[in-house]
Amino acid sequence: MIDPPFRVLVVDDEAPARDELCYLLRQASRVSEVLEAEDASGAMDLLVGSRADVVFLDIQMPGLDGLQLARLLGGLENPPPVVFVTAFQQHAVDAFHLAAFDYLLKPVRQDRLNLTLERLALLAHRTVHRVGEAAPHEGQTVENRVAVTHRGRILLLAVSDIRAAEVSGDKVALITAEGRFLARLRLQELEERLARQGFMRVHRHYLVNLRHVVAVESFFNSTYLLRMDSVSDLAVPVSRRHGQQLRQALGL
Repeated sequence: MIDPPFRVLVVDDEAPARDELCYLLRQASRVSEVLEAEDASGAMDLLVGSRADVVFLDIQMPGLDGLQLARLLGGLENPPPVVFVTAFQQHAVDAFHLAAFDYLLKPVRQDRLNLTLERLALLAHRTVHRVGEAAPHEGQTVENRVAVTHRGRILLLAVSDIRAAEVSGDKVALITAEGRFLARLRLQELEERLARQGFMRVHRHYLVNLRHVVAVESFFNSTYLLRMDSVSDLAVPVSRRHGQQLRQALGL
């Protein structure tokens, strides 16, 4: 991902909805160019010949749907952030499983879209390499650091900096205020190792650092979304199975 203004790709099979989103994006100062595709095939054809800094993606489409296309995009060497745009809120949990950057409901408002673009700009300016190059915190030991892989290097990430761990395909990403890093452990191994340091399993795909939870939002079917400090684009789903344990831990 490069600094803004961004080159954006919009993928939606419904022309009126696609036209409206493209119009809103072209009004935004953070956007330099808007590409359009009506299906997954057209989107992949565009990406073969050119880059996109972010993809705004409808979910319900003929052929490959948006979730399937997002999985394909995730397999690219440098996958662009994906923002799902849909009229159906029930797809949100699936979107978060795919590490979606954001999830917008139709009709999209200009102010909400601008917020997403500002978050993307913040992500673009993060200097994730500083995490591995900074001196260890005073009193930091090997036990409270976790090995991660980033750009061909092995970094030691401070446990206190981790907001959440997320299953993404066959890998686990550790999420910090500086970005996402691939862990060298499975989620169950991380859960066992970090349980005494304030981490809790809240979903089969997520482990969170309770010290960094700043808000608990009601979601659908008696579930929740957790908001974490310093990571404005992250919303962690809490399954019904883990809801009671979370309420007890947070005193809710």
